[in-house]
Amino acid sequence: MSLYVLAAGALIADPQRREGAKGAFATAAIRVEAGEPTIVSAIAFGDTAERLLELAKGDAIAVSGRAQVKSWTDREGVTQRGLSIVAEQIATAKPRPGAAEAQPGAGAPSRPRRARPPNRSYPKSRPIPDLPDDRVDDLYADIAP
Repeated sequence: MSLYVLAAGALIADPQRREGAKGAFATAAIRVEAGEPTIVSAIAFGDTAERLLELAKGDAIAVSGRAQVKSWTDREGVTQRGLSIVAEQIATAKPRPGAAEAQPGAGAPSRPRRARPPNRSYPKSRPIPDLPDDRVDDLYADIAP
């Protein structure tokens, strides 16, 4: 069975950098509020892992990717279930470091914008014509009872 999931919530701890046989990756735990709180574990590779490592505990995050339902036995011997996602995309409300410098005009002081005057379709010297009385109750007289 294959699931593609979008999980949105808050990081419950700082993401961790890990090393594997094929290189570095990152792991994180997300608290998702969907009825009852659920802990979702996420693993990310490459650029997605680097983006995940820029975040910290408490940051809001949305992760999408392939998911599997996992089960394990806890210390008390109770079987637990959880969701594990291999992150393909990460979205946060936190801007990427250095992203402001990459945008044109970044770093320049911004000045406040003045409000635009309303767009008028008629000159002030010409009055706006009255709309004709238009009845709508006769539009469907032939099909309505």
